[in-house]
Amino acid sequence: MITSNYSFNSNTPIQPEAERIPEVFCWTKMGTEAGQPIEKILLRKELERGAGNGVFSWGIGNSLGNTVELALKQYKKIDVLFSPMKSPAKNKDVSPNQLLLWLDYFDNEHGQVNLPSHMLITSRGDQGKIDGKRSHYALFCKSNDDITRQSSLEPIDAKKARNFASSNPLGASQVTALVRYDNFRADAVEQPYSVKFRADLSGAGFIRLASPITITGELKLLYAELCDVSTVEQWIAGIKLLRQRAEEMRVRNAKQMKIFEIISPSRGPVEQPP
Repeated sequence: MITSNYSFNSNTPIQPEAERIPEVFCWTKMGTEAGQPIEKILLRKELERGAGNGVFSWGIGNSLGNTVELALKQYKKIDVLFSPMKSPAKNKDVSPNQLLLWLDYFDNEHGQVNLPSHMLITSRGDQGKIDGKRSHYALFCKSNDDITRQSSLEPIDAKKARNFASSNPLGASQVTALVRYDNFRADAVEQPYSVKFRADLSGAGFIRLASPITITGELKLLYAELCDVSTVEQWIAGIKLLRQRAEEMRVRNAKQMKIFEIISPSRGPVEQPP
C-alpha cells in the first residue's frame, strides 16, 4: 500500500492555468508617459473605460500604418495585450517640458472629427515645434473587465513575435506593433514580458490624432483635478469641463492665428477687398 504525507486542503484556492497567447494580437509596452507613472495612468483609464461602457483609448507614439485595418478584415476580433516596459522611463517622459491634450482624430469616412467625449489622450510636446505639435496616435480598445486587475495570460516571449504584415522580427524601437505569435517555437531565449491586462480593438482600432492643445494655465489645473478623481461620475463631469475649456482655447488660438496672418510683418499688411 502506497502512503503519502500530502493532505488536500479544500480551502486552498486552485490556481487557474495560464491562458495561451493568441496567434495574432496588438502588443503595446507601457510605462511612465507625459509625466504620469503607469499606475496612475491605469487608474484613470479604468475610469475612462467605465464612462465609455467598456470603450477606452490608449495613446501610442508610433504608427501602425494600415496593418490594423488589414487585420480587422481577416479576423473578427483582435486582442490588445499590454505589457510593462522593462527599461526605465526616459527623463523626457518623467518630466516633460510641455504637455499636449489631443481633441480630434482622422476618420477614414468623415475626415477630422472629435474624439469621443469621455476620452482623455495626452502626450509630451516638443517645444521646438509650432504649438509643440508632433505626430501621435491611439488605439481604441474595449474591455468588459477591470483593466487594473492582472491578466491570466502567460508571459510573452518577444522572440516568438513577428510583425503581422512583413513577418520580420520586431525592432527594438517598436513599442507598439501588430504581431503574429508562434506559441510552438522552441528555441526562444528572450526574457518574457508579463501581460498586465488585455482588451479588444474597438471600432477603427488604430487612429492618428489631431488638434493638440498645450496644457497650461486653467487647463493644467483642470487636468490635475481630473487625474485625481475616483468615481466614474466625477470623471464624466471633469472630462466634460476640461474638454469644454480646451475647445474654447482652440477657438481663441484660431482667431489669434488669423489676426497674425493678416498683420504679419514678414508679409506686410494684407489688403482687404472693398
